[in-house]
Amino acid sequence: MQEFSQVRWGILGAARIADGAVIPGMMKSRHATAQAIGARDLTRAQDMADRHGIARAYDSYDAVLADPQVEAVYIALPNHLHVEWARRAADAGKHVLIEKPGAMRAADYTALDGIDPALRISEAFMVRQQPRWIRLREILRQGHYGAPMTFSSLLSFMMTNDGDFRQRPEWGGGAYYDLGCYTAMAARYVFDGEPQRVLAVMDRNGAGIDMFTSVIMDFGAGRQASFMVSLAQASSQSIQIVCERGFITLPQAYVPSRSQPNLILIDTSADHANSRITTLEFPALDQYEEEVTNFSRVIRGDAEAPYFDLADARANAAVCDAVFASAASGGWASVKGA
Repeated sequence: MQEFSQVRWGILGAARIADGAVIPGMMKSRHATAQAIGARDLTRAQDMADRHGIARAYDSYDAVLADPQVEAVYIALPNHLHVEWARRAADAGKHVLIEKPGAMRAADYTALDGIDPALRISEAFMVRQQPRWIRLREILRQGHYGAPMTFSSLLSFMMTNDGDFRQRPEWGGGAYYDLGCYTAMAARYVFDGEPQRVLAVMDRNGAGIDMFTSVIMDFGAGRQASFMVSLAQASSQSIQIVCERGFITLPQAYVPSRSQPNLILIDTSADHANSRITTLEFPALDQYEEEVTNFSRVIRGDAEAPYFDLADARANAAVCDAVFASAASGGWASVKGA
């Protein structure tokens, strides 16, 4: 890996994801450093700055964008504010890493039309920065086990905090925005393309958010993905891929171990009564450190660093639109632009 000067980051918002995951990853990365943090509550911003050794704390997001020492920003705000502040950051000349989902609707991304093409903007799906996921895509593209035909995934946890922003539909609450955006992205990543249509069922609570969503994605040519996400079930996280000549499993698919090796299991047996499993091991890692490191490398012009641009973010949002449309109609919904 090439060496570059550290990218100086600013953080918009004092959310738990920033405090517990992204900033610690940033401070461990040799390619990044946290320069400033802004929140509506200066005390909260200052406490977080002191805890992580961040140089400056501000009482507004605009102050971070005005800081000449900040080159890139990480947006850790509620979902409905992501695009607005991504635009403001781009207008201030900053590169932008937007916490997922980057937008609640595909049409929201029109707010980012016309930004400086020299700026790097990406949706923060840290999972696809794992060396394991990168190797998975290489395996699938090389066709070692034939074409992937079926993808299935479970992703869930039990949400117990009634004050969580994920309980608010107007802020982009619910299982699909929080978890389904991951599983849809993962299916697109595995098939290396876009679904043509989706069929979805949602179970909503009294507040109007989906607590359980089940989706089928049709990629054409016999290729299908199915996944379930929930905020009201025990913790689960799995990915299974059936290729023409191999069955691939990713244990702990979305939140890998930070202390034990992470695995890809490949079963090439043609007989249900037997198994022929190859195990690929990857070192324990902090995937948020990988995410910030790789995006910093992209900013510094490293062409070998994985990068997913706004076109990818728009495509994932188009799937989201179709999922909600299908859940409303009870039938299949086409994915626009597919």
